[in-house]
Amino acid sequence: MLLVSGCAQVDMPALPKLLPSHWTHQSSTPVPPKDIPAVDLTNWWKRFGDSELDALVEHALNSNMSLQQAKLRLQAARALAGNVSKSYLPQLGFSAYGTEDAAAIDAYYQLSLNATWKLGLFGDLEGMKRQAVASVERAAATEQEARVSLVAEIVRNYLELRAAQQQIANADELLAIDQRTLELTDVRIKTRLAGPEQRLQLQARLARAQAASIVPKQAEARALHALAALTGQTQPDAAWLEPRAMPSLQAGSITQLPSDLLRSRPDMRIAEAEVLQAVGELGIAKSALYPRLAIGATYLYSYNLTQNRRGSQNGVPAIGPMIDLPLFDWGQRKAIAAARQHEVDATLAAYRQVLLDSVAQVETGMALLTLAQQRVQHLRNALAATEASAEKDRSLTRLGLSSEWNGLEYKHEVAQARQSLTAAEADYGIAFATLFRALGGAPLPAEGEPQS
Repeated sequence: MLLVSGCAQVDMPALPKLLPSHWTHQSSTPVPPKDIPAVDLTNWWKRFGDSELDALVEHALNSNMSLQQAKLRLQAARALAGNVSKSYLPQLGFSAYGTEDAAAIDAYYQLSLNATWKLGLFGDLEGMKRQAVASVERAAATEQEARVSLVAEIVRNYLELRAAQQQIANADELLAIDQRTLELTDVRIKTRLAGPEQRLQLQARLARAQAASIVPKQAEARALHALAALTGQTQPDAAWLEPRAMPSLQAGSITQLPSDLLRSRPDMRIAEAEVLQAVGELGIAKSALYPRLAIGATYLYSYNLTQNRRGSQNGVPAIGPMIDLPLFDWGQRKAIAAARQHEVDATLAAYRQVLLDSVAQVETGMALLTLAQQRVQHLRNALAATEASAEKDRSLTRLGLSSEWNGLEYKHEVAQARQSLTAAEADYGIAFATLFRALGGAPLPAEGEPQS
């Protein structure tokens, strides 16, 4: 019987291995390769070097409600999984109840002591264990996904907040420049150095600048309240309203192989848990094709309440095997086992697709990060050239060879160049956060918390 039971168990199928041998895209950086730090999935946001951002992430990890739900569900899954093996240990039960005989003449009060031991043969116990492990792994991956999403969203909204605050300052500067330009235009019109059509053009430019100044204020409001919700608050902290410089990202190099990084993605862990769950269900379905065996024992004590005497068979224990043998429904059970096999194949196909999607997302993230970095560098060069032109004009103005009118145009160009650079730097940081979200980067549980 034990030999047949061992042969009936379902083996865990090998997971597909479709990962490439190397990454196609690598982030370009002027730092020599030997000086580039390797990627750190657990503390990646610290590359921004912003203490306030670090504090926000820490606060969110302790206060975010979605993460708290995921933690509690993980604890529940672990508690339930711990009972699987216990249900196949010998069980002892006691009952006390009153009853009557068929003729309703005598009434009895009975005490019963029952023992049952389910053997869990033919893969039944193994299938239940696999289902329990899959449930825990799925809950752990979901908890990790909550961490990954939370940190990425904190970083994204923080960068958008700081970028919006800088954009607001730049927009105010542009408005002041356009307003002063309009004032000088009125003077130039009076001296016949300009015509009314030029004033109309400047009025339109000022109106467009006023409308554009609303956009960063909207972005600031969205980021503030998003950060509040992510950190478990109803209102943003007053300290967040104080403008601060954009964090300076020190991007590292992703040199690890895909197989070393992608296995930490929550969706890949969930896909693997789905395979294990399906294999467990297949094992249980196949075990149902064989007899279910258990050992039972009982001891019954009966007292006749009507005649005030004990029953005739008091103190006689009964012990023996309990057998559930499929007969007329064996075909139905076989069909269920075949369906479970198809579900295993389906989960393996789903695992392959998740793996392919994971590679595509990371490769895309690396490509976008590289392009965002190049865009930032080009805009920095443009700003430096624009500032150099503005400085040259200021020197000419001091020598009386230029005018405030010309200087305002240079100031306008510098302010616009700063606007573009600020937006590009925010996009660069967000691309960095998006890449690490694709990699499944998240902090480990704090000391004392259950590990994922």
